[in-house]
Amino acid sequence: MTQGVDLHATYLPDDLEAVYTPAELWKRSRLPRDLIRTSIQSGSLPAYNAGRGERPRYFVRWGDFLNWRDTLRVGQ
Repeated sequence: MTQGVDLHATYLPDDLEAVYTPAELWKRSRLPRDLIRTSIQSGSLPAYNAGRGERPRYFVRWGDFLNWRDTLRVGQ
């Protein structure tokens, strides 16, 4: 039995510069896919667009994602 272990805490301090696609963030965080996508498009979640023309391909730094995720907390 794993009492007191946060199974979703899979990051290390040196991992903050790693970049992920929105789909990878969705799988890793279990936050709604649409929330991640609309937050990138609105600019509230910083991202890099490596796509061309009308086909964006977004990448998000893990550290930026963690900072953004903290803004979603309720009852701080």
